[in-house]
Amino acid sequence: MARPERIELEVPPAGQLGRPEHVFRLRDKTVQVSGVFTGALQLEGSIDGFAFAPVSSPITAPGFVTVRLAIAYLRVHTLELTAGAAAAMVAGFDFRSM
Repeated sequence: MARPERIELEVPPAGQLGRPEHVFRLRDKTVQVSGVFTGALQLEGSIDGFAFAPVSSPITAPGFVTVRLAIAYLRVHTLELTAGAAAAMVAGFDFRSM
């Protein structure tokens, strides 16, 4: 049986890249961005952990983003952050325990 899992994503300061998190085992991935902030966050994904590309439009407000790609790594690229603080978490179903 699949079990739900959550992984916190690092939201770095403006112009920096967050730590990549291994998310391959998660199916039906959804990212929640929360907090009161003024800026733009870009979700980036990778299969090999080295070459990252955008997987969504820039995020400028709290909300949810569904990631429908079979990626192994996910990170946050903070394009700009002029006020406040943002947090991000990815959730999905871990099928390893089947």
